[in-house]
Amino acid sequence: MDDAAIPFTAGTAPPRITIPAGAVDCHHHVYDAAAPVAAGARPHATARLADHARLLARLGVERHVLVQPSTHGFDNALHLAALAEAGPRARMVAVLPPDAKPAELRAMAAQGVVGARANLISSGLLTLADVAPLTRLLADAGWHLQVFATAQMIADLAPVLRAAPCEVVFDHFAQLPLRDWAAHPAWGVVLELLQSGRGWVKLSSPYSLDQANPLAVRDLARAFVGAAPERMVWGTNWPHPNATAMPDDAALLDALAEWAPEEATRRAILVENPARLYRFG
Repeated sequence: MDDAAIPFTAGTAPPRITIPAGAVDCHHHVYDAAAPVAAGARPHATARLADHARLLARLGVERHVLVQPSTHGFDNALHLAALAEAGPRARMVAVLPPDAKPAELRAMAAQGVVGARANLISSGLLTLADVAPLTRLLADAGWHLQVFATAQMIADLAPVLRAAPCEVVFDHFAQLPLRDWAAHPAWGVVLELLQSGRGWVKLSSPYSLDQANPLAVRDLARAFVGAAPERMVWGTNWPHPNATAMPDDAALLDALAEWAPEEATRRAILVENPARLYRFG
């Protein structure tokens, strides 16, 4: 394998930390530059499942979760095809309107879809008003809601999130500020859901909080891990559509050693927690 040729990642070395068997990349996308782009969405160069598989091999990660990006809108066909190709080592999070038919969710569930994402930051597909009906739709299907929202949006959604009848997964460190996060009203909302056993946080895309210094997220990450280690999961965010400089995925994985110094905690974040959330056998 020519690791240097893997697109959308820097570096060629494996992680320095020991990666336990059954580890899961809980957040990545695939793209097809020839596929239609949703209105108002940003196009992306083709990013193939086969290249992501090569990245996982480099990282020593066995399983993964496909996340429908805003680029392809409500058309989940590309990711459903990748999910079928990946087989039982993969799960998927779709993007759906709040008026989607239950039969559509049942068909997707049979293929390995376990949740739906509301991107409220970089997509015009869904708004804050869509979150409450989405939670009801997903609860009926037994799915979770994945939320990509600013910290202020999370604070504004506090009553809806607290009342959500489904589990809630906060994307990318819940987009909390890197300083004085505990003073932000969103911190209390996220912490409440974590400690009640209804919320999760993805330790992913640290560069979305500081493009110049992605590892500046350390103290916030340690606060999350310290508060609810059993509710943390990790993901690459490959092919890094919101990064201004291409990161080294092995270095991002090695950052877990600082965020979660105990090996047992890292095993929970990489293996045990995602196995529960994404229903890996």
